[in-house]
Parts: sequence; C-alpha cells; structure tokens
Amino acid sequence: MTEYTEITDPRLQSRVGTRYSVEIAALQALGFRHLAFKLEARGPFSAVLYLPILRLMRRAREVLVFPFPLRLAAANVLFVHSGPPSIASCMGMGVKFYTNFSDRSLLISSTLQSHVALQSLGVQDPTLQIIRTPPCRTPEEAWLSHKRRTTEMEARGKTIGNTNSFADYVEISRREEVDLQARTA
Repeated sequence: MTEYTEITDPRLQSRVGTRYSVEIAALQALGFRHLAFKLEARGPFSAVLYLPILRLMRRAREVLVFPFPLRLAAANVLFVHSGPPSIASCMGMGVKFYTNFSDRSLLISSTLQSHVALQSLGVQDPTLQIIRTPPCRTPEEAWLSHKRRTTEMEARGKTIGNTNSFADYVEISRREEVDLQARTA
C-alpha cells in the first residue's frame, strides 16, 4: 500500500515546483489554488522491486526520492478548486482531477493516456463507484470534461462530498488504489 505524506522540506518543494511549473501555471489559470506538496512512497525495498518502472518514471521526469530502506517515492503537488470542489494532482504522466461524492462515488478525469485502458468495463468493485472520464489532451480540456460530468452527476441527485484537504486526497487515493488493484488482479 502506498504511504502518502505532506512534504515540508523547502528544497524538495522547490524541485517539485520547478518540475511542474507549466502544469501549475495551467491549473492556476483555471482557478485552482495550492493545497500541498505530497510524497507517495511505496514499501520497503520498492526501489529495487520496481526497477523497470523507475526508468519510466525518470523518463517522465518525476521528482523521485528514496527514503530508507530503499523505498521508491514520487514527489508531486496538489491543487484544490471550489467550483466544483475538486483536487488536482500533477504527476510526470499528466494531471488528474478528483471529485468525491457523499455516496462514496468518485469522479476521476485526467490527461493520462494510460487511463484509456481503464475505460473498459473490466472488473470493478461495485462498492467503490469510481467513474473515470476518457483522458483529454490538456489540463484545460480535462477540467472542462470533469466539470461537465460533475454537473451531470449532481443533476442525477448526487451530492459532492469533501474534496478539499490533504486528508480527503489520501482517502480518495486509497480508494483509487484498491480499484486499480482489483482491475489488475
């Protein structure tokens, strides 16, 4: 299971800010404001276990750190928007948008082309209720698609839940991780 922590080290925050400066500017232009810098760390010795993925992450210019004992960790930045309440996450492969609903439904939109494979019906835990929109080319397009789908879900009676804190992001990410594991099992 991935461990999520807020980054407080100013040097690491600066590296993340520099790496994602283009994405940050795009999100700020869309009305997002900074939420937190985050570190997603895999388990002990994951840097060795995920060596092939490590190469892909470097190619995507992820900001990587290796906490003891040889853990693979990616440093990213989170943004938050109030209309509709959403969290945006910048990562090497693109930007993801999350909106959580009070019935535990979760809407995810992104610019990650790898999410095309997740559009298939495949195995999905019905209690997770994760809805993914088709990936878009730019953060602007993905955000418009996300807002449109959020409006549709609200029109069907769904109520937006908490989607505005680091703790909300961690809970959302854990649900997404469980869903992804179920799909690949």
